[in-house]
Amino acid sequence: MSALQIQGLTKRFDKVTALADIGFEVAEGEFLCVVGPTNAGKSTLLKTIAGLIRPDRGRILAKGRDLADVAPKDRGVSLLFQNIALFPTMTGFENIAFPLTAAGETGASVEARVRQTAELLRIGHVLNRYPRTFSGGEQQRVAIGRAIIRPSDLLLLDEPLSNLDARIRIALRIEFKKLHRERRQTILYVTHDQIEAMSLSDRIVVLNEGRIQQIGRPQEIYDRPANRFVARFIGTPPMNILDAEVTSEGGAPILAGAGFRVPLRNLDPAITTLPRQVGLGLRAEEIRVAPAESRDTPFPAEIVWAEHLGPKTILDLRLGSTALKAVIADDHAVKGEGRAWLGFTPKPHHLLNRETDQFLR
Repeated sequence: MSALQIQGLTKRFDKVTALADIGFEVAEGEFLCVVGPTNAGKSTLLKTIAGLIRPDRGRILAKGRDLADVAPKDRGVSLLFQNIALFPTMTGFENIAFPLTAAGETGASVEARVRQTAELLRIGHVLNRYPRTFSGGEQQRVAIGRAIIRPSDLLLLDEPLSNLDARIRIALRIEFKKLHRERRQTILYVTHDQIEAMSLSDRIVVLNEGRIQQIGRPQEIYDRPANRFVARFIGTPPMNILDAEVTSEGGAPILAGAGFRVPLRNLDPAITTLPRQVGLGLRAEEIRVAPAESRDTPFPAEIVWAEHLGPKTILDLRLGSTALKAVIADDHAVKGEGRAWLGFTPKPHHLLNRETDQFLR
């Protein structure tokens, strides 16, 4: 049985559709990330599951139980809000322990679990202090501790790492994953950070403007995005999409665009017809870059900018009239601005129908 089933969930606020016919399942013990830009509907989805917002239409089932008339406190969920809300008159210890003490637990077990949680989150030094003395990162970690200290059927996390600096954020990603492995708790984790989603989740739900764009495993979504939005949202740098026209040469399909002309091989036999106008998706690491023309790099391009990032360099290039990005090793023969030569091999599943903005399948 699934831990959570969402069926046709819809919610409108006046003229704005926050959720539009949302449907997916979360398996028992799964770590599912919901990712999307601001105003995608991510927080609304979590609050609706928690019972804080009533949907206009649709069903929410937890282990087969319909939650329509179940109060938030009886849903078996723990929710960490994006906006931190600590009790100002309670110490860090008391804030973290609150879910336990509210449930009637006392004594040494509460002490031990608070200390263990504080050690995990590296906030032992704030247990005897009050929230007004905490930094933003300390407030966020205390709130995380309060959310995870008491086991629940479903842990809902809304942007839990958003107020932390990069070093602590990376460390806590590791701890979240370790916590999930040890407890096998079902987690629904909302973030706008696609790197967090890629590194933490078993599966990802990509939302935009209240609608599901794609559901799949991280590598699947990266390798085979469903549409232009997913291709541009998932990946750093985002996928390049070059306008091209499908022609033929000697009976074989050719992709021709501004500054390039390449054969199209290994087409799926199920694709019997190709639209004439397509977009060619290219991940930055799929583009070959060289300082001189060769069989593998036949297309002249201009390097507009080189961003050196330690072991790799991101190149901003202009191929014909098209801007694109490529990734090279920092010790590559191409060093900076000026002329470069490019090459790439089109992948049939990275052909975009420009009328529908969907990749061909």
